[in-house]
Amino acid sequence: MKSKSFNYYGFDKETFESVSDLRHQTNRNNIESIAILFLMMMAAATIMSFLNVIPYAQRNTYITFLIIGAAFAAFLLIFRKYTLKLTEILIYVIIVEMIAFAIFSSIDEAFLVSAVFPAFVIILSMAFIDRMIPFSAGIIVSYIIFVASSYQKKPPSIARYDMIYGMIFTIVALFFHFRLQRNRIDQFLAYHKNLKIQRDLEIRSSFDALSKLLMRGRFFTMADSVLHGRNDNQYIAVCVLDLDSFKQINDKLGHQMGDKAIQTAADTIWDTLGIDIDDEQWSFCERAITNNMSFAGRLGGDEFIILLREEGGWEATERRLRSILDHLNAVELGELHGIHASFGVTEVTGEDRDIDAIYARADEALYEAKNSGKNQIRKH
Repeated sequence: MKSKSFNYYGFDKETFESVSDLRHQTNRNNIESIAILFLMMMAAATIMSFLNVIPYAQRNTYITFLIIGAAFAAFLLIFRKYTLKLTEILIYVIIVEMIAFAIFSSIDEAFLVSAVFPAFVIILSMAFIDRMIPFSAGIIVSYIIFVASSYQKKPPSIARYDMIYGMIFTIVALFFHFRLQRNRIDQFLAYHKNLKIQRDLEIRSSFDALSKLLMRGRFFTMADSVLHGRNDNQYIAVCVLDLDSFKQINDKLGHQMGDKAIQTAADTIWDTLGIDIDDEQWSFCERAITNNMSFAGRLGGDEFIILLREEGGWEATERRLRSILDHLNAVELGELHGIHASFGVTEVTGEDRDIDAIYARADEALYEAKNSGKNQIRKH
């Protein structure tokens, strides 16, 4: 196995970085959990030391690490919104904190083989996903410091057992660290793949492939949600628009130009509404409803529908629609010089609850615009 792939748990760097969001989230959650657990352990040990359940000599160690643990936990709580960006640093902060405690507690019990260091090494190795080489280096350096302190403060026979047991648990911990974190990354990749499939399905079921406007059914479903969830002060209008002489565009310039005309009209609608539909398209439907956004759909052929939510009422709505019409008229697309369209608009009243009835009114206004010379806006 190449050094690079070993460092990224058997994956290439690009694949490893593709799940960085899930890695950081998992690491942060585990940092918080371990920090709280460590703080509770120190609090319990401190209390027991005052009750003489634990020897007096160890009290100062527990009090010191209780303070350190409380400070670290407070930092995580106060600056929680920043900790996601600091996970790689915080991993090693908590490793230093726990290994330091393991060393000091081992020294306090000079005639006992340390059980804390092996336990902490296992916990830390199972909890965090960093990169294999720096993480292994951190654990191995911790082991070396632990063994050196044992030989300095403990009888040689006890220190020898600390060295042997520490080595065994360090090797085992790093082995399982590699296997466990590789499996986690596999799970993260599978999650991303499933999420992408779900998002693709959401886009395909919501948006017309040619125009990138909402499909007819999705538009009416969203419009119905807006009607039933709106407040009395919210201004809403519905506009139905149809491209004039679209059959002549297809017959004279070809169906490919007809498709381009539809795409151009759709792009003009989104641009005039101030919406970048390519920005997280999969979440647009939910965002449009909750964020009081306008949205548009394709009814079929060259007919479109728009639900407008304008703070300026009818005046702002008319300006918006006039802007769409002006931009369409100014289109220069090969042999196509301008796209003409007729608009039928209706305002949604406080009594309106049926989107089909609202659509029928807008369609009547569109019919009036067609009969009055086309390429104009009519309000019902």
